[in-house]
Amino acid sequence: MGLLDNAITSLHLALEDYSSPQDARLLSAVRNLHAGIILLYKEKLRLLSPPGTDDVLVKAKSKFQKGPTGAVVSVGVGRKTVDVFQIKERFEALGVHTDWNRFNKVNELRNEIEHYFTTANRGAMEVAISDTFLIIRDFIHTELGKDPKELLGDEAWTKLLSVSEVVEKERELCQEALAAIDWESDGLADSILELRCAECGSSLLFPLSPTKETKIQCRSCGEDEAFSSYAERAISDHFASENHHSMKDGGDPATITCPHCGDEGYIVAENCCALCGESCETTCARCGSSIPVEELNDGSFCGYCDHVMSKED
Repeated sequence: MGLLDNAITSLHLALEDYSSPQDARLLSAVRNLHAGIILLYKEKLRLLSPPGTDDVLVKAKSKFQKGPTGAVVSVGVGRKTVDVFQIKERFEALGVHTDWNRFNKVNELRNEIEHYFTTANRGAMEVAISDTFLIIRDFIHTELGKDPKELLGDEAWTKLLSVSEVVEKERELCQEALAAIDWESDGLADSILELRCAECGSSLLFPLSPTKETKIQCRSCGEDEAFSSYAERAISDHFASENHHSMKDGGDPATITCPHCGDEGYIVAENCCALCGESCETTCARCGSSIPVEELNDGSFCGYCDHVMSKED
């Protein structure tokens, strides 16, 4: 079987697992959904690989050798194929487009179910199916040049479409309700819109009141979560990548522990804690210098001046 056939088989198996009354099979469904998308991506790279290169774009490693005409060509080596990071790199270089935001949600759900959740919640599974459907529908049509309904088959297409329509309508209602709240912080507002349920991983979260410190309820599993819990988690998840790259490059973090409330909700660019609303002085009242991010505190002095004054006392 080729990559494309394997991709379709994985998606069909995912729908069979999802249709089973046994919740334990939902984990298998998530795995197969994830595998199906990856195989579609690899099929595109196979199609773009030049003839006689042993599918070089699909292989994780390559080597240079002389071709039949004497020109140097890159040829695939070994059986190991590209990982997600390599796929992203090659798609970007080759101008291949896909919805990476939706893929990342499916990828994160798979990873969290593997390592954190004991099983997938059926509601979270429906969200994953919807995200997967939208990815494969567009990718098959735009990048593979095929009819997605014909390729997937009527039964699979109908099931994917029906689940996606329900989920997308529910998702739109949740997002509109969350966006209507004044979170008093752009960073927190953006973070909340990307938040997923801590219990089941679903993105269908609905506010129980129209005020900032509202509880939110998961429309998939029914769990409620308090503002003090989900807001900090949302900020941590949303800024995780930015913090990682910034610290790796020797820059300032995007978020820090709030010197006032002690929670991980202080957004540096806004100079304000999105959780308690307190701000820090950024100019030292003693020496007039800017206070470095790592020295922001609940007082008015930089670290050096604070140290000097403590000695004077």
